[in-house]
Amino acid sequence: MKYLARIGEDEREYSFAWRDGKLIATCGDRECVVDVARIGDGEAISLLVDGQSVDVVADVDGEDVVVLLRGERYEAKVENDRERAAHAVAGARHGGKRELRAAMPGVVVAVQVAVGDEVAEGQTLIVLEAMKMQNPLCAEAPGKVTRIIVEAGAAVAAGALLVELE
Repeated sequence: MKYLARIGEDEREYSFAWRDGKLIATCGDRECVVDVARIGDGEAISLLVDGQSVDVVADVDGEDVVVLLRGERYEAKVENDRERAAHAVAGARHGGKRELRAAMPGVVVAVQVAVGDEVAEGQTLIVLEAMKMQNPLCAEAPGKVTRIIVEAGAAVAAGALLVELE
């Protein structure tokens, strides 16, 4: 899975994959073998990165992450590929006609609204199964459902229009 981490104006993309029973972390053209062990309740972890020991304390609250590393405190925003795609597709429009689109290809598991329904910000409108995970797709702002394009069981492509609101 790929992750985008932002610390201030600095953005870096990281990916993690298992290869030959080892966790491989990649950033740019640098690859590291990482061994991870939790310490205590799991907020603190001990990493062995290419043979060097590093202790890390992380506090994760959604995409906000605070990391204590070697006596330094770092505040970062972290999102994975799915979250990045969902943010890109959803946009930030709060007035007029709005569209809910599929962030990735998948199958519609449930349609939880009907035409004419008044919805609240954050309310689940559609449940989409993608990559063996069910993902609730929510209203970005309050509104009224004016059109539903899909039904449960429908396969959809990335970017497909699912629901229209105003």
